[in-house]
Amino acid sequence: MGKGPDGGAPRRSGGGRVHSSTRERILSLVEMRSEGLSLPQVAEFMGLHENTVRSHLDALLADGYVQRESAPAAGRGRPAWIWRAAAPTPSPFAALANVLADQVALLSDNPARAGIEAGQRWGATLPEAAREGDAHGAVIDSLAALGFAPRLEADHSVSLLSCPLLSAARENPQVICNVHLGIVRGILQSHGRDPAGSRILPFALEHGCRLDLSPQREGQR
Repeated sequence: MGKGPDGGAPRRSGGGRVHSSTRERILSLVEMRSEGLSLPQVAEFMGLHENTVRSHLDALLADGYVQRESAPAAGRGRPAWIWRAAAPTPSPFAALANVLADQVALLSDNPARAGIEAGQRWGATLPEAAREGDAHGAVIDSLAALGFAPRLEADHSVSLLSCPLLSAARENPQVICNVHLGIVRGILQSHGRDPAGSRILPFALEHGCRLDLSPQREGQR
């Protein structure tokens, strides 16, 4: 189910139902592209049929999550729609995260390390982290529950298509992004895995961040 922005309550349709993971991923994708996306672009990135994406976008439009405008005319026929996120409501969770991150940066001589350590303690307590026998599966499940919309790629990296603390991460990436890395490492540690080779590359993707779960290689210790 889709988490709300910045870790808030799950987002719901106008009828009160919590967003499906597909609808939330589509919404997160549109939110991360301020220039807007066409229907074919959303469908291509999501790997879904255009009719499926259209139904989700129409529902999100009706519920006030997105808006649309006509694309510049290109030849004959009706211009395509460009889809953009509706103006977001500021989240108090993001404001709190920013304040805490500022405090960590002010008081710690190594804010990045402090963020990782805090995240490790958090990650080890997540219920999804207790999944037996599959450390990477536990990481994916935990990140999905937290609202990161993770997608496992063919090279075994993980694309994080949403961020539950996006505005705070943009303001304080040294702390916030390392808390997220610490969560991953805490889960891996709880499964007896060496977490030292895992890393997050903030905003490395056009639509989000990249998580590398590769084991640490010789010479990196």
